Amino acid sequence: MRNSRKCNFRRLSLFASLSVMFLCGSTFVSKNDTNVVKTFCEEESSCQREQVFGRILGQAGVQGVLSARNELMSFRRRSIYSQMDKLMDCLFRGFLDTLMWFTEEVYKSDGSGASEDTAVIEKIIRKQMYTEGVTLSNRTVTNEVQRTKERHEEIAAQGTTSEVVRRMMKIYELENNLSKETMKKVSAPNRTESIHDILNTEKIKLKIKKKLGIIPYNYDGVIIDSVASRIIGRVTDISKDENIM
Repeated sequence: MRNSRKCNFRRLSLFASLSVMFLCGSTFVSKNDTNVVKTFCEEESSCQREQVFGRILGQAGVQGVLSARNELMSFRRRSIYSQMDKLMDCLFRGFLDTLMWFTEEVYKSDGSGASEDTAVIEKIIRKQMYTEGVTLSNRTVTNEVQRTKERHEEIAAQGTTSEVVRRMMKIYELENNLSKETMKKVSAPNRTESIHDILNTEKIKLKIKKKLGIIPYNYDGVIIDSVASRIIGRVTDISKDENIM
């Protein structure tokens, strides 16, 4: 009887020991599993953050490249426009020099043949080009000489007085400015209008008349037609020299 109780007690003790071990093991496994899951979640979250950060960096990089490219294109466009303005202004200053020579010749003589001296006009224009470091084709220079002579003749036809010169200089200055505006449109990298449309004679004449609205002088239709023709001719010549046309 006593031996039987001892056996039962041993079995109970063994069962209790096994139960305690099982519970401890379960707790350990549970804690370990929790740590594993927690670590996995943290790593997953970190990966997601890295992916998001990577996408942000990627987008920023693309935007940076696009922004830099746009700035370069804008700089290039301004550079082209600056070059076109330089060419136009050089020819205009050359014309002013020829006008000083022309008026001096008129005052010294009766004016006969003064506007016909093509060689002198070309020499003056080429001197101005050399001074400013400008290179243009012989075709453009020859045509510019003819345009200059045409302006001289317009002045001479009205009488070479200070009032006539002052009045005509207003429209010649307008001619140069509108030539530069038209040149910008023709040389624009992203232009949507064809060169043919930009250089349409009627459109150019309409712009001239609109700008003349703020000038306190009147000009006849023949002079306006001549100004439009010279603008188109000069823009065409320079566009060919600069490989735009």
